[in-house]
Amino acid sequence: MTALEMKNVLKLPVERRILWIEDVWDSIRPQSDNLLVPDSHKRELDRRLKKYAGGSSVLLTEQQLKQAVNR
Repeated sequence: MTALEMKNVLKLPVERRILWIEDVWDSIRPQSDNLLVPDSHKRELDRRLKKYAGGSSVLLTEQQLKQAVNR
């Protein structure tokens, strides 16, 4: 995508840009089986799942999460 094309995309209303992004994601989905997940990501996901399954994770409410993100 050229810089000019990107400028045109950014001129679209937010609602249309969201739909455009959904279209992009949908175009990637059929090829996603070919993507490699780094071992470091797999290890981190395994670590988090084990922590969650063991009951030592602290789960946040939606409100708590929003507050943490907005800090």
